[in-house]
Amino acid sequence: MQKINTIFLDVDGTLTDGKVYLDNGENEFKAFDVKDGLIIVSALALNYNIIIMTGRKSQVVARRAAELGIEEFYQGIRDKKSKIKELMKENNFSYENLAYLGDDLNDLAVMKEAAFAACPADAAADVKKIADFVSKFDGGNGAVREILTHLLKEKNDYDKVLELFS
Repeated sequence: MQKINTIFLDVDGTLTDGKVYLDNGENEFKAFDVKDGLIIVSALALNYNIIIMTGRKSQVVARRAAELGIEEFYQGIRDKKSKIKELMKENNFSYENLAYLGDDLNDLAVMKEAAFAACPADAAADVKKIADFVSKFDGGNGAVREILTHLLKEKNDYDKVLELFS
């Protein structure tokens, strides 16, 4: 776990509650937890590489990534494992450097390989079986905050987060 410096985040069901609200026009709505956002911004300040990877495409995700300062995000990715392998070659990291937070079956292949895999309380049963850490919170309701806090404490970096706000 000490070698982890790259954190992949799924969106729907992990950063959000998994619900997608569509109106009669072209508008899409998702709710994000600001507590999740604060720990993400803190991890970025500690030079963790945070990457969003999601199976859907949404302008809302691009906007949230920009608000948090996440520069690298990938949308519409059906085969997450292949995309991550591609990114590993391009950016010189491996599974031993990787934490992955996801909630559903399309996250399983990467979660099985990652140095640290975690999920919200309401993740799919098969995901919870292989996760190293299962949050007591549901997706979009503080799960990412709890998971990243746990990870940062395990890496002895959480005190540095507290210093950011002292």
